[in-house]
Amino acid sequence: MNNLLIPKFKTLDSRVAYVLLQMVFVFIVLTMTQDFLRSDLKDTAYYFSESLIFSSFWWLFAPLLFLQYVVVSYKKSIHIGFQLAVISLPIFIHLLAFPLLVWMLSKMFYYHTYSIQQTLRYAISEYVYLLVLFYTIPVLVFQFFTNKTHPNETVSESQKESASTQYINTLIVSEGNKKHHIAVDEILYCSANPPYITLHLDGKKYLHTEPLKSISFRLNPNQFVRIHKSTIVNIDRVVSYTTRLNGDYDLTLKNNVQLRLSRNYATDFKNQFNKTHQLTTK
Repeated sequence: MNNLLIPKFKTLDSRVAYVLLQMVFVFIVLTMTQDFLRSDLKDTAYYFSESLIFSSFWWLFAPLLFLQYVVVSYKKSIHIGFQLAVISLPIFIHLLAFPLLVWMLSKMFYYHTYSIQQTLRYAISEYVYLLVLFYTIPVLVFQFFTNKTHPNETVSESQKESASTQYINTLIVSEGNKKHHIAVDEILYCSANPPYITLHLDGKKYLHTEPLKSISFRLNPNQFVRIHKSTIVNIDRVVSYTTRLNGDYDLTLKNNVQLRLSRNYATDFKNQFNKTHQLTTK
């Protein structure tokens, strides 16, 4: 199980953990400051150690909120039952862990040991509303932004299959006054020729009245891959690629034409090339 979870942690997870630690530290400082001001206003003694022990209520938010974030962020679909569980379980754990932590710390470092039952009653009467807010709002906010950021995740398999059948197999091109069809498979590459594009075939080329960005959506992405902001290549026509030692590459087509592969598109190109070819590099 650990082997499944460890690779999933990303830089974002580290940032979330760091932010949580910062927030917890701020709340600890504010709580202890509040205790000091209250004792000063009421003209009572202020005990730093006692204030620090009871600030452990905030310590528990860091690990529990982070675990809640991990569970929610790596769960692809969340129904109402799961939401209730992921909210109520941290609240329950926090309510039990806080009295136990206070009892243990006071027994080890303080002259008076606070009983678990006494602290539990205090936590229920003073902190339940905070626990509900702190463990409910993050889940709802995260779900809201996830649904807005990844709307395509709800696309059904039938919709995906329908979209895949919309890729074109032929194009109408002009040759003088004559118009005829060419098979998309015959295209070696497409290059930008604003406001149109040039279709390069073996020994021929045609001007096509459609922008490069527009036609890229109609070509099968498993066959036609962008290699430059102004070039899309038929990957079935590529026989090899050679590094320029600066992040860019030179592609060689079957008709010995060479094209430049920009470093910005190199990763996608190589992934697709390795799927459809026996790797040949220089």
